Amino acid sequence: MSISFVDIAIIGGGPGGLALAQGLKKNGIDAAVFERDPGRADYVQGFRMRIRQRGIDALQANLPTHLFQVFLDTLGFAPTENLILDEGFERLDNAGLESRETEDTHIEKSVSRITLRQILLSGLKGRFHTGKRFERYEPLPDGTVIAHFADGSTVRANLLVGADGAGSAVRRQLLPDLKSIDTGVRRLAGKISLEAAAHHDISPLLTEFNTNIRPSDGRGLMITSHRVDPAAYARHDFIGAEDPDHRNIPGFHFNNTTSYTWWNTAYDTDELGPDELLETLDGAGLLQALLQRIGHWDERILKLIRHSDPSTVAFLKVKSSTPGAKWQPGPVTLLGDAIHAMTYFRALGGNTALYDTGLLVRELVAARRHDKPLIAAVHDYENAMREHGYEAVRSSLSAMQRNVGANRPLKSVPAL
Repeated sequence: MSISFVDIAIIGGGPGGLALAQGLKKNGIDAAVFERDPGRADYVQGFRMRIRQRGIDALQANLPTHLFQVFLDTLGFAPTENLILDEGFERLDNAGLESRETEDTHIEKSVSRITLRQILLSGLKGRFHTGKRFERYEPLPDGTVIAHFADGSTVRANLLVGADGAGSAVRRQLLPDLKSIDTGVRRLAGKISLEAAAHHDISPLLTEFNTNIRPSDGRGLMITSHRVDPAAYARHDFIGAEDPDHRNIPGFHFNNTTSYTWWNTAYDTDELGPDELLETLDGAGLLQALLQRIGHWDERILKLIRHSDPSTVAFLKVKSSTPGAKWQPGPVTLLGDAIHAMTYFRALGGNTALYDTGLLVRELVAARRHDKPLIAAVHDYENAMREHGYEAVRSSLSAMQRNVGANRPLKSVPAL
């Protein structure tokens, strides 16, 4: 049986894996991405990703100039002003908001995950392979590694990069004892198009600001917007076209050219109902469960929830990786959520994965220029990745505790 060869084999076609492929291509390094699914229709894919400086820097370094410009042209924008209301729609003092961090200079910038995927896939024909469900890897005596896929195919590489998300099959083999944490926090999120919000006369205090609802007792609600410019999409014909994987999904959740207001709220386990019940409810049922919980709130807030598109609403268990794992460098490494999955409370997950790609591309370029051996390059990447990635995990857990547990402590959040 003949085994194909690629210098760098990337398992997983999320933002991290695709950005890595772009960066390696830009620097003339042979690489290929192997992805299980032909498209992305998971729930989170329908939401925006807030962009931080580390993500912008990595994309600028990894993308060719014209694609980075497309990224800039199609960015969405959120409000820049913050507002706090109580459940009676009365304004509260903003002094309780956390001070703006250095990276929050881009608080108004966000990108549709669908749009970002369209950009990152551009120009990767022949380097992006779908229908490749990774099963295991096999290190060889010469220092290379063979990746085995469920369809019976294999590929040999100098380096195998696990960029296959929080449930990473690569990580399970490399670090079999490393487990994820169920924080006990349960999230609901939903969207309403700005057009629908205007039709239903939703208060501008809920569409024109980054609004936090902080009730006197109970869990809060965060509201913000993602506004896009249709003209910008029209200038780039490969962006915004309906993804075939989304065509038969009702609602506008996977429409990346629609401006919307979105909200999310989080509760401790069993506060909205038992997991086994919530996991069976569709979007409409979840909206009703939330409305029953907050039914005493001001009608202006309830109207936003009531008119949200049910197709955009889902129940998620908030999980986290366990920071701190170390291992000996070799021909297999990890990137993004595969090693440092985190909660969503500081909008660091996607940006941290992109930052990883910038670190790894830089090291692999040095190795290919014979500035250092490949294993030394991997070692240096992993040290830098662990330093910033594990800190992001801890920071996001702390932010979750502050935001969700403000009025009532959480039961299950681990101390890390």
